[in-house]
Amino acid sequence: MSNLITLGAEEELQIVDQHSLELVAHDFERGQSDFPDRNGSSSCELHKAVVELQTPICRTPDQIVASVSDMRDIIRLRAQAQGQRILSAGVHPFSNWKEQEINKDSDKHQHYIRLVDEYADIMRSLVSYGFHVHLGLPKGIPPMAIFNSLRNSLAPVLAISLSSPFYEGRDTGMQSWRHSMLDRLPRMGTPDIWQSEEAYFDHIELLRKVGTLEAQHGMWEDLRLHHRYHTLEVRICDATPSLEHIWLITALLQCEVATLVQDYQRGRLPKPLSRACLEENKWRVRRRGLSATLIDWYSETPVSLPEYFELWLLRLMPAAKELGLLKGLHEKIAALFLQGASADIQRGIFKRSENYQSLVQHLIHETEEAQFAPARYMQ
Repeated sequence: MSNLITLGAEEELQIVDQHSLELVAHDFERGQSDFPDRNGSSSCELHKAVVELQTPICRTPDQIVASVSDMRDIIRLRAQAQGQRILSAGVHPFSNWKEQEINKDSDKHQHYIRLVDEYADIMRSLVSYGFHVHLGLPKGIPPMAIFNSLRNSLAPVLAISLSSPFYEGRDTGMQSWRHSMLDRLPRMGTPDIWQSEEAYFDHIELLRKVGTLEAQHGMWEDLRLHHRYHTLEVRICDATPSLEHIWLITALLQCEVATLVQDYQRGRLPKPLSRACLEENKWRVRRRGLSATLIDWYSETPVSLPEYFELWLLRLMPAAKELGLLKGLHEKIAALFLQGASADIQRGIFKRSENYQSLVQHLIHETEEAQFAPARYMQ
């Protein structure tokens, strides 16, 4: 059953000028024409300093990483041809949002024009970058049952990806400033518990009927049941330069969903936690990162993040063994707490250099030169 949990991912990449290292407008159509997509696809976004890559449908985290790596390389070539570089992080450390160009061609970008018209400066200022994972379920499994319990794992997944501590030339004090930006929008953050897939999509249809949502668009929460693909889409993660962290996020989510499917079949799904409880743990991760203490709401006790991951991996062990991911999970979790998330590494670099250009150069190098060795994770 576990090997039927399919995967897909999307990563939003920053485009910066090769000299100033500021965010810069990228000519997406020219770039795609000069260097066509390979082992994935790509698209533009609201801001011209964003290119999003999409993987094909995959069966393993290794395949996700291979696609992300291939598409990063293609987008790097496009950027270099335009005097630009790429990097992956939740926000840019020092660029000003007011200086960023927006795609507003009325013939091509009606959706973006409507977003700016509705959300004004909240949308214009939302120059942020995420990493999303899609999980496809086996036939016959009701997605909302899995959705409700998967919400419980959003905060620790965010912890792996944390990469946005600096914003507009300041240390924000946060590990993920990106969520301080996103949460200004409606229909954002931790989703509610839904009784059924029908109730969820009935609500989306109602929002479309009253003019809140455009046709063919859904909500933007940290986890959603995708309105077209019917995948579970985990949207909480910052974009992160590390392919190792991308592998770890994807592997944990695949094992978690496989475990939840088995729990559902045995009639023992974990009780979904309330939005209020989950928002508390999300805040702790956003603020303290890997040093955060999460609340185990079932026992009402604090748990350190390393202890949480240890207990989590113990629960996921049967699915991880079946998928051949257990050794890789052990290695990558240990490395995460030894080396830190991207936010921790960024703060260390800035403390030594006190220079934002050096920090951006580090992120460019980590993104463009990221390495991954799939053979290390075979069992």
